[in-house]
Amino acid sequence: MRIGSLRHAAVWVACLSHHVAAVNHRDPAEGAARMNAYEIFNAIHSAMRQWGSSLNHNGLSTFVATVPAGVTLYHGTWRSTPPPGPEWLAFEIEHAELFAHPRWKFPPRELNTAGSSMPLQRQRGILFQGENDYEVREDGEDEKGYLQIYKTTQPVRLLYLDGTSAANTEMGTLDLQDFVIRGDRNAEAWDEFGRAKSLCDIVTSWGLQGVIRMEAGFEIIKCNFSDSMELVSAIQRPADPSNSDGLGWEGYAEVHPFEWISAVAQRYHGIGGSRVELDFSSMVSAMFYPVNLTNDKSSKPNLPRLWYATEDELLSIRSRVEEVVHERLDGKHTSINWQEVTDLIITRYADRLWFMAERAQSILEFQGELNHLTNTHVDYGEKDIYHAACSRCERHYIRSATPKTPEDHLILAAMEEVTHAICETLFVVRLFIKNRIRIDKLKYNDKVPASRMDELLQSSKKAIRELMDQLKWTRWKECTTCDFHEVCFAPLWPVGDKDSYEQPNCRNHSSIQNSWWDNRYWDMPKMPHAPKPPSREDL
Repeated sequence: MRIGSLRHAAVWVACLSHHVAAVNHRDPAEGAARMNAYEIFNAIHSAMRQWGSSLNHNGLSTFVATVPAGVTLYHGTWRSTPPPGPEWLAFEIEHAELFAHPRWKFPPRELNTAGSSMPLQRQRGILFQGENDYEVREDGEDEKGYLQIYKTTQPVRLLYLDGTSAANTEMGTLDLQDFVIRGDRNAEAWDEFGRAKSLCDIVTSWGLQGVIRMEAGFEIIKCNFSDSMELVSAIQRPADPSNSDGLGWEGYAEVHPFEWISAVAQRYHGIGGSRVELDFSSMVSAMFYPVNLTNDKSSKPNLPRLWYATEDELLSIRSRVEEVVHERLDGKHTSINWQEVTDLIITRYADRLWFMAERAQSILEFQGELNHLTNTHVDYGEKDIYHAACSRCERHYIRSATPKTPEDHLILAAMEEVTHAICETLFVVRLFIKNRIRIDKLKYNDKVPASRMDELLQSSKKAIRELMDQLKWTRWKECTTCDFHEVCFAPLWPVGDKDSYEQPNCRNHSSIQNSWWDNRYWDMPKMPHAPKPPSREDL
C-alpha cells in the first residue's frame, strides 16, 4: 500500500503482521495471484458485464458458462434457414439486426474503416459472416436478409473468454483465444470465421458447444446450430432498411446505431434474465501464473497482455483450462459465486471512498465517513482496538467462502490482498487523524488553526486517492446521470473515441457517432484486401 507521508506519521496498524506472514509463505501460483490481485478482483467483478469488460478489455481469464434451456437468442443473416456450421448468436435483437441483410454482390477492393462512409453493418457483414470471408453474393441469389430467432431446448455449455475478446485489435484483446486456446501467435486478426472454426474444433473436443465473447454486445460462437436449439422464426428484413420509400424503416440510419448502443448499455452491469450462468470456481486466468504480462506493444500499456509469455507458459495455462472444463462438466461440483463477493465489497466502499477523496469539505465530514466504514469492526473493550479491528475488517466479506478448487484458493488469495489494502488504508488514516489532532491540540492549546486542519484533510484525501488508484474500480468511471434519450458512452468495440475511454460521457442519437473514426480509440489492424471481382471471362 502506498500512503505517502501517512506511512511515517501513523502508528502501524495490525493487519500488517498477518499480511507479511502470508507473503513469506506463498507458493508460485499464489504469489502471482497476490501480485495480480486487483486485476483478478476486477476481472471477476466484470465477468459477463459490458461496462467493466469494455474498459478492462484485455481479458486473460476463462470460465465455464451455461446458457439454460428456454433462453432466446438472435442471429442476423442472409439465410432463411439455420447455418450449416459455426456461426454467431447475439443476446440482443439490435446486435443481430446489424447482420440481417443481403450479401454483397461484389466486395470493394480494400476494406478500410478509417474515414469510410460505408454503413457499419455492411462492413461487418462483409468481414464476419459466412464461410466466404467477404460474403460475395452469387448470381441469382435474392437480396434478402433475415432475423432468425432461436430458443435453447437444453442447457448449452460454453467457454467464456472475458474482456472484449471479440475485438479485432492489436491491443491484446485477442491474446487469450489466439495465444492460449488456439496456440497461434500469428493468427490473422480479421479472420473471424477461421478463428471460430478453430475455437470450435478445440472446445467441442473438450465437450463444450461453443464460446461466449464480447464486443459491443455479448455473442456466442455456436459450433452446431442443430444442437440444443430450435429455430423459432426467420423474419425477412427490408433489403435496405435505411431507405425512405415506404418499404424500409424511415430514420433507421439515424437512430439504429444509437438503439444498438442503447441496448448494449442495458447490459453494462449484467447480461440479465438469468441467461448465462458462470461457474466462478472454474476460473482459469493467466494472472494466476508467474507470467510476464507487460504490454508495451499497444497504446494501452496499463492493460496486461500475453505478448511476452513463453510457449511453455501458454501451454500450461491452456492445459489447465482443458482440465478444468473436463472437471466441471460432470455437474457434481459446487461453485462459489465470487462475483457476489466483489459486489458486496464494491457497494460497501466505492461511493464512500469517492466521497472522501473528492467531496469531503472538512476533516469532520471526512471522519464521519471513515468512522462509519471502520466502527463496525471495532471492539472498544479491547486494549489494542485497531489490531483486531483491521483483521476483522479484511475478513468480513470473505470469511464465509470455503474454497473447493485450486482456482478458488487463488481467487481467495487475491480477495485477501484487496480487502487487506482497503482496511489497512482506512485504519492507518483513522489512526493518523486521531494522533495528529491529539498532538495539534496539545501544541495549540486546543485551538488548532484552520490551515492545519485543512492540511490534515488533504493528506487524508491523498491516501484514499492512492488506494483508489490501486483498486481501479470501473464504477468510478460511470456517468453520474444521463437523460432518458442518452447513454453513458465508453468505447465499445468497434466504435468509440479516445476521450470517452478516459472520461465516459452521455451521448444521444445525434452525437453517438462523433469521433468514432477521427479520434478512434481502438488500434485496429489493417484490413485485408478483398478478392478482385471476377472478370466477364471468369463468369
